[in-house]
Amino acid sequence: MANAEPFELIDEAPRRARNVLARRLTDIVGLPSSRLTPRERWIVADLLYDILRASDVPVRQRCARRLAGLLEAPGRLLRVLACDRYEIAQPILEESRALTDFDLLEIVQSGSLQHRMAIARRENISEIISAALVAAGEAPVVECVLKNQTTSLAAPTLDRLVGAAQDETRYARLLIRRPELRPSQAFRLFWDCEHAERVQILERFAVDRTILIDSTEDIFPMVSAEDGDDPLVTRVLRYIDRRQRNREAAELSPHGSLEGAIDAFAAEGGQVAIVEEIATLAAIHKRLLLRMMDDMAGEPLAILCKATGLKWSNFHGLWAGLGRHGQDDSVELARKVHDSLSVEKAQTVLRYWNLSVEDADKR
Repeated sequence: MANAEPFELIDEAPRRARNVLARRLTDIVGLPSSRLTPRERWIVADLLYDILRASDVPVRQRCARRLAGLLEAPGRLLRVLACDRYEIAQPILEESRALTDFDLLEIVQSGSLQHRMAIARRENISEIISAALVAAGEAPVVECVLKNQTTSLAAPTLDRLVGAAQDETRYARLLIRRPELRPSQAFRLFWDCEHAERVQILERFAVDRTILIDSTEDIFPMVSAEDGDDPLVTRVLRYIDRRQRNREAAELSPHGSLEGAIDAFAAEGGQVAIVEEIATLAAIHKRLLLRMMDDMAGEPLAILCKATGLKWSNFHGLWAGLGRHGQDDSVELARKVHDSLSVEKAQTVLRYWNLSVEDADKR
């Protein structure tokens, strides 16, 4: 750390005068600004720095506790104590308002797990510091950061944590409580959650699109009348559109409808051609449908059924086509999700998932 080397006890001989001097200098450096000018404090801090290098742990602890609550604490002295062994650094790491983000970054990089845990418990951690703590990849530190509701988390940090939740499932329960979480992140997180967390995500982020639909109703005929095809407009309108099914595909389908394709799927099992047909008729990407079918809990298929206007009996057709039979707990929980969502809210979830798959193809 610049201008501050960690303390090492270079002289273990008992020195009563040295310890008394260290305490006196600590008392002086801790005086309020009304009694000590900045220049005087710097001079005392330089003298104290040299003394502390040869002082024992209790003396350094006392100095750290005194400096922890001092807004005018000398930076060099504060930084080196914050990098000292944890029992000395703890009050500074958790309480000192005089530490800058630069100081904290240095400590995150050079300190121990205990140092990072203490920083993660600080109030009002900035996006820069939370990103550095998360980048270390230590689960206890990450959980502490997520539990700290005064911490600020940047969107890239949340993206990183949503991706990590696939392996660290404990993150999911904490992430869905974060106010910074966005719908696109929440719906990615959905796949790595248990039923209770999935319900929370749907309750918070599955919104209808009434305002969007009403505000853009006149744009759909404009697009139809234009000779060119604007891919950006098409992408956005596909999210807004009231319709979910591909009507043109239904007219050409040998099964006649999405219901007919699901009946064939239930009767013949998971044939690739029928899976592709269901995806086309439902106007979703085949890879999304396969992921929904691979999900053993059933909530994604329940959302598909609600979004496309299918009856609950069609869910059982999909379930049977996957070789799953009976009214088990998964079906019961999926039914609760199906019944709790409106068609528009289910479409919102489905379309976010579909756009996510399309975006992944472009990368």
